[in-house]
Amino acid sequence: MADPERAPIARAARQVSSASLWLMVVGPSILLIYAWVEVLNNPGLSLVDGYWVGRVPWVPLGVVVSLVGAVGGLLGGSVAIAVEGGWWRRFLVVPALAGAGLWWAAALGVLPFPRFTGPDPVTLAYSLPETAALLVLMPAALLAALSLTPRGIPRPGVGMRPVPPAPGTALSPRRPLEEPEDDAKR
Repeated sequence: MADPERAPIARAARQVSSASLWLMVVGPSILLIYAWVEVLNNPGLSLVDGYWVGRVPWVPLGVVVSLVGAVGGLLGGSVAIAVEGGWWRRFLVVPALAGAGLWWAAALGVLPFPRFTGPDPVTLAYSLPETAALLVLMPAALLAALSLTPRGIPRPGVGMRPVPPAPGTALSPRRPLEEPEDDAKR
């Protein structure tokens, strides 16, 4: 059971995680629908070509919605897991935040990145969508989903010694098991 003083913090963090998951679905959906519209308007284009057309305002809107959802998922999921997560959930927060931190450092121009001059996270996410998906969106979705799933309740018998058998039973070491009487011997 969570500490009653920390329960409102965990509840708010879970609400942020839930809203962030929705944003992480809506953002890529905007990008996918827009790419599909480009394919329908220009026969012969593939879905990837439709994405690379990149018309304003839909592509930047989809990228921004995805990134906002990812930041909310990382922050909300991390806080909820830190407040009432188990040890393995807390362990997963570290690599998720490390990967997202590296991506954001490159997107903001703190770390050098070949063929990119920051600070422009929207351009980096648009030009290298696979890095944004692997380092930001997927870890954020993992942390947000983990923060919304219930923790397992330990079994009631965990940590207790086994109960010794009662004397006179078949499992009792004090007395050997008696052989049952055969009906033919009577």
